[in-house]
Amino acid sequence: MRLVIAGGGTGGHLFPGIALAEELLARGPEHAVLFMGARGGLEEKIVPRHSYRLEVLPSLKGGLCSFSGPRKAWLGLKGYLQARRSLLNFGADAVAGLGGYASALPVLAAWGIEVPSLILEQNAIPGRTSHMLARFADEVGVQFHEAARLFPNPRSVRQVGNPLRRKVLEAARLATACNTGAATAPEEPSILVVGGSQGAKALNDIAVRVWPKIKQIIPGARMTILSGPEEERRVMQAFAAVGGRGQVLGFTEAMEDLYAQAHVVLARAGATTLAEIAAFALPAVLIPYPYAVDNHQAENARLFVARGAGWMMLQQNVELDRLAQRLADAVLQPERRRKMAMAASSLAMPQSAAEIINRLLALSKWKGPAAAARAPVQLGKVA
Repeated sequence: MRLVIAGGGTGGHLFPGIALAEELLARGPEHAVLFMGARGGLEEKIVPRHSYRLEVLPSLKGGLCSFSGPRKAWLGLKGYLQARRSLLNFGADAVAGLGGYASALPVLAAWGIEVPSLILEQNAIPGRTSHMLARFADEVGVQFHEAARLFPNPRSVRQVGNPLRRKVLEAARLATACNTGAATAPEEPSILVVGGSQGAKALNDIAVRVWPKIKQIIPGARMTILSGPEEERRVMQAFAAVGGRGQVLGFTEAMEDLYAQAHVVLARAGATTLAEIAAFALPAVLIPYPYAVDNHQAENARLFVARGAGWMMLQQNVELDRLAQRLADAVLQPERRRKMAMAASSLAMPQSAAEIINRLLALSKWKGPAAAARAPVQLGKVA
């Protein structure tokens, strides 16, 4: 199968695509992958680093359906024609849309030339782009089954989870066994703060402010703050000023190492972050981003908390004493920690990438005009 993986912009939209590429190419040399993303997105840095082919399209950030003037409309038309031409030249058998504005043009182009497509929506409340693209895609894959009823055609929706990379899953298997079987409190509790691939200023500030209270009630505690590249220097200085013990990282692709070392997570409630927390069976305190479209992070967090996997605090109502106590409860009470770990693990879907690729392979058996226009391509990765 020649698969186009469309999307990016943020790590939450991009890394599931990397996971799909790994899964497909591991099945044999006859398969090929082409990434399509938007100019200025994270994919411009990450995809070439993994040696995958990348086609960059004009960015439609700000909304596909609200073209603000002739220039935006022209960029949309130009990007659509470029995506269409690339699909034909590549001889695409199927398109996987990762969600967000960066996936829109390739999915629309696939519909125009009758190439099957499957779009992924990782959030409990579908994004506006995904909601619109669902009318043009053959199938929709969701992480939360509650999202199905919010799509135009719920019958086309399948709960397939959120695909994680192979090295993440390998590390997660070991961590899950440890976390769900924990019988004693850790000697050196590790708190991981995750605001997403771009970081979160407000969450960084909360982590720094709560640290003095944490070190008073959690003996030997350490904290790792994934601050985001633009916040790294500021947060590092602020953390040092309050006597921080641990580290501040601007960005890392080795999230599996951070999760494997953690005992509890303080995080936003982005869908990929929650999938990773579940995979590693970690208790969590979730502070949803309050300005997310349709407040979808709060709904993500509610579903996670409803299973007993963690607690949610609204950003405007965070009480530092209460937050510190929640984090302490998650690491210093072994039985509570074990139950929360098991609840988190019950939300994990480690076979997500394999299931999605199976669905795409099934869809690709029906081929439109692109199949007849196949051009010689290099399979898999570029040299």
